[in-house]
Amino acid sequence: MTKIAKTLFLFVTIISFLFFSGCEKSDTVSADGYYSGSLVYQGLPLFTAISFSGNKYKEVPSGGAWNQKFPCITKGTYKIKNKIISFMPEVFPVVPDCQCEIKPGVKFECLLHGDYELIQSGKNLIFQRGTGNDLHVYYLTLREPTD
Repeated sequence: MTKIAKTLFLFVTIISFLFFSGCEKSDTVSADGYYSGSLVYQGLPLFTAISFSGNKYKEVPSGGAWNQKFPCITKGTYKIKNKIISFMPEVFPVVPDCQCEIKPGVKFECLLHGDYELIQSGKNLIFQRGTGNDLHVYYLTLREPTD
């Protein structure tokens, strides 16, 4: 190889590396559909259900979720990158600064928004954020896939 060819090859390699390393890979959950399970806060489980379709999500106000989380349910878009799931609500709840009361005198901010660490395994999704008494952990299982 000539010196010019080596230099050109090196230049193209560096430019390609910079171009492809700057690309963001954004994924969605492994299967669209209706997921249900629990949201655990301070060791207390609440029923929760979320429907995923493409890059959209909506919390489902059914059963215990209606009583436990209403009017704090949201819907919007989400993205997954580097094992982080980020929720961006587009429809906000009726009550601003929504608080949920788990037991008498214990309230927590229960809107589904922002970044959560994500583990996907087969039909199961686990995502969490916070630490200690502020830890929110969602345990969800695919119940009805969307075709």
